[in-house]
Amino acid sequence: MQKWSLFLIILVSGLFLGGCSLSNKKSAVEINSYPVAKVFIDGKEMGLTPYRNRSLSPGEIEVKLEANGKSWTKKIKLQNNISTVVDWEFGDSDETSGGYVLYLEKTGDKKNAGLMVNTSPNKCTVTVDNEVKGLSPIRIADIGQGDRHLALSFPAHKTLDVFMKSLKEYQLVVDAVLAEDKVEVSQEEVKEENPDLMTAPTAVKIKIKETETGWLRVRESSSSAAKEVARVNPGAVYTMLEESRDWYKIDLGNGQIGWISTTYGEKSE
Repeated sequence: MQKWSLFLIILVSGLFLGGCSLSNKKSAVEINSYPVAKVFIDGKEMGLTPYRNRSLSPGEIEVKLEANGKSWTKKIKLQNNISTVVDWEFGDSDETSGGYVLYLEKTGDKKNAGLMVNTSPNKCTVTVDNEVKGLSPIRIADIGQGDRHLALSFPAHKTLDVFMKSLKEYQLVVDAVLAEDKVEVSQEEVKEENPDLMTAPTAVKIKIKETETGWLRVRESSSSAAKEVARVNPGAVYTMLEESRDWYKIDLGNGQIGWISTTYGEKSE
């Protein structure tokens, strides 16, 4: 597993156990961590992450991870014929560590693919495919079947991104812990590392100009090759957070930030 400064991303697929019948009553668990950690299940050492076990019995187990003198423990209820995904990143302390547990839960609703999200802290902004759905804890009756992008955000915490697959007759259940973002960098250090970077004056706004497409991509960083995190419309106004030679960093609201080209933004007080 790779570590991101702002995002934890994992592609979840193949949640069902291939070849298992209901009478077999088998469950699976897939555990990832950063850094590599020892895995204990019900007190027994099982190996190192990434770890996968497809022959467990449904029911409650205790998962414990140990890495660099730190540990994380959680009781997990395994579902029959379902693979539960555990993803955890150790920080310098419990407060700066975070991750999630993800599994499917059968609902019997043949028309809808649901989602339930529980978080610590509560009242995290829940976004599905760049559309804000509300604050956690939240249950959404239908997010549509297929690949979905879940983003969880909260002030002063690292955003948690999960790429997952939803299915009709089931709801995805996500239990997440957002790590505190305690990186404190002085303005002098920022200027030394980025001499072309300037702190944005308070209350400076950026108005989106007209574009050829009728919308503008917002990037994760100040590069045209960076990942797209949102799209904004011409005429919209956002608070500027930072400015570099060719890019504005803007506050999109709801805990989201991103970069746009200065070509398509103009300052306004």
